[in-house]
Amino acid sequence: MSWVPTQFAGYSCEFSPFHANLLAVGTAQYYGIAGNGRLHVFDLSGPGGVAVPVAEWLTKDGVYDCAWSEANEHVIVTAQGDGTVKLFDWSRPQGPIMSLDEHAAEVYGVDWNLNAKHLISSASWDHTVKVWDAMQGVCVQTFRAHQQVAYAAIWAPARPMCLATVAGDAMLHIQDVAAGDMPVQSIQAHQHEILTVDWNKYNDFQVVTGSVDKTIRVFDLRNLTGPVQVLHGHQLAVRRVKTHPHSDSQLVSASYDMSVNVWDMNMGQMINHFGHHSEFVLGVDLSLFQENLLATAAWDRTVCVWSCDQGPPPPRPPGMGQPVPRPPA
Repeated sequence: MSWVPTQFAGYSCEFSPFHANLLAVGTAQYYGIAGNGRLHVFDLSGPGGVAVPVAEWLTKDGVYDCAWSEANEHVIVTAQGDGTVKLFDWSRPQGPIMSLDEHAAEVYGVDWNLNAKHLISSASWDHTVKVWDAMQGVCVQTFRAHQQVAYAAIWAPARPMCLATVAGDAMLHIQDVAAGDMPVQSIQAHQHEILTVDWNKYNDFQVVTGSVDKTIRVFDLRNLTGPVQVLHGHQLAVRRVKTHPHSDSQLVSASYDMSVNVWDMNMGQMINHFGHHSEFVLGVDLSLFQENLLATAAWDRTVCVWSCDQGPPPPRPPGMGQPVPRPPA
């Protein structure tokens, strides 16, 4: 497996649902506070396991999140720091093929609907969550239930019109596109900002959140009075959680404590801890094709791809993963 250098700080990474060898990576210059962004597509099956660039786009602002289309193998949607949701096609590398411009502040999260494959969700610092029709290029719904910055809006894997959304107001909302603008379920899931959420791929009623309070919490939507589990182990805010595509009980998390953890919800504890990055880890994903193949993206300007059931990744090559330069005065 391989380490991949990125010129900018890593924010997100996602394996293609169509091609086992392709990985999309979203990055931002100057820690995402200022400067440009880059979206990369890498082929992980290069000679000797070295990742080979397939496509790369420089954007006006940081690329905070990215998600592959569930309908077109070439298309990736991105969350942009300039408040837009932009779509790119790696077979047409000249620039974005679509820009969706209704948000009034930075877009921090995007997700592509696995079932209704024309729908995209976006979560923005303007407190709203929007649903877009990618075929028409229009916003079809705006959810305004959150009172603070919205960080993530993730589609349910088995309920085509349902979204789990989280925000700085510490609320977890379940939104149903077919049921109008108000949440169908809500809970104050943490005492502090919630940065990330995901659905269990094997349990329609299980949702997992990660927060600034350093914990990961597991909720059962059939009894949404409080978490059924609280997982402790990170030393700083949990930036991203992803449930395992090949296990109904496992999930991975990435944190500002520079670590990546693997958890087993049946055991109620961490089963693996990786400290291979030297800066905040913001992106993490698991391959749909190769069980336990993990990718991580961090502010140390590297992406690491390795099989996490075979131990820690190999040491980072010398000189790779330098700190991000400071913005000019």
